[in-house]
Amino acid sequence: MESEMDMQENDRKLWEDGLALVRTLESAGYRAYLVGGCVRDRWLGRPLNDIDIATSAKPEAVMELFGRTLPTGLRHGTVTVMEGGRPFEVTTFRRESGYSDGRRPDEVAFVDDLNEDLARRDFTFNAMAFSSEGELIDPYGGQDALRAGVVDCVGDAAERFGEDALRMVRAIRFAAELGFDILPDVWDGIVGQRRRLKQVAVERIGAEWDKMMGGSGPEQAMHYLFKSGLLAYVKEPLPEAFAQAAEQYRLNGSPREWDPWGASASDEATLGSLLALPALLETDRRWAALLAGLHVGAEDASALLRTLRIGGHRAARIASAAGVFERLAGCEEAELRSVWIEAVLACGRPAAEDALAIREAGGEPCEELSEWLEAMPIATVAELDVKGDELAAYLARTPGPWIAETLRKLLAETASGRLPNEKFALLSAAKQTRAPEREGRG
Repeated sequence: MESEMDMQENDRKLWEDGLALVRTLESAGYRAYLVGGCVRDRWLGRPLNDIDIATSAKPEAVMELFGRTLPTGLRHGTVTVMEGGRPFEVTTFRRESGYSDGRRPDEVAFVDDLNEDLARRDFTFNAMAFSSEGELIDPYGGQDALRAGVVDCVGDAAERFGEDALRMVRAIRFAAELGFDILPDVWDGIVGQRRRLKQVAVERIGAEWDKMMGGSGPEQAMHYLFKSGLLAYVKEPLPEAFAQAAEQYRLNGSPREWDPWGASASDEATLGSLLALPALLETDRRWAALLAGLHVGAEDASALLRTLRIGGHRAARIASAAGVFERLAGCEEAELRSVWIEAVLACGRPAAEDALAIREAGGEPCEELSEWLEAMPIATVAELDVKGDELAAYLARTPGPWIAETLRKLLAETASGRLPNEKFALLSAAKQTRAPEREGRG
């Protein structure tokens, strides 16, 4: 892992490399500036993710000027310049008009004025530029917004969101990530334009939402996301169980207690406070905690994540952890061990470990559950010391669905410690508990 000093050095080099590209453009007779997020993050002292450059040079001139370039968005004036193994987006000053699809401009016209280019941007702190001479150009009050800790739009908020509906979700992400407030007129713009979110591809919303879950303020992000009512207008319908939970949150706020297992949670263990805990840093565990706290089970969790285009492996992990909570909801103390073992077998040991980590992050003791998990000799059919073909041969039966059913029964007995994981013991148990034959003998 890179040290803080290394990170600062990397940021310094990235910034200087960007300024070097600016100077190359200037030496060829063009005007150029660092713009957007890199200027904002530099002002805030945050790590830099990438560098964007705005210039009076047309895309063709940019491609002629630099050795390695990629024509990533010529229609919109964007060329990616590769320098030192890093991409730098270089975009011609432009004016945009007509947003019939609620996402991209219908027309783009190249202009010569930097301020006109900055005027098309979403938020004032993203509409700042930095020159090679060290001048900060800030025509729309980006520094004021940063000092005040607020999200403010360039011009009229409703108009900005009408141009690109994804900006509403981005406003929430920036507010949460930076710990900023959303100004009243910006919030009104979100609520007033939220129906336009149906014009945005779901994968774009999913990507922004996933960034929120992995960011520094997931609890605030979820509060804004639910209270705004935006989720009711996602292009593809979200699972009914989740949609109802989101609507209840919008109307009534976060559940007073984060208590997905039906146990007595502490008063401090709210859903929001749990997502904010430093101990819960993994994005996927935050997702699982959110879904469990909203009482969304494995099936609906899987459907939600599939709709949002969250990767299959990650979605399976999150849904499985939510499934553990689902199975233990309302479980009585007397049956806790057996239900816990069934949950581990159904959802997997990794999902159980995730559920325990989430529960422990919320301050709930899990020593007993941890001990039971540790004591389980096996947790999957693959770990049984007998295979399906061995069962069929030993019992002289034609292979069929009965094999999987029998293996599951043997797994449950072995995992609970009632049956040793030894081939002869397993075969003997299978013979004693086998279902009436329907397939006939081989």
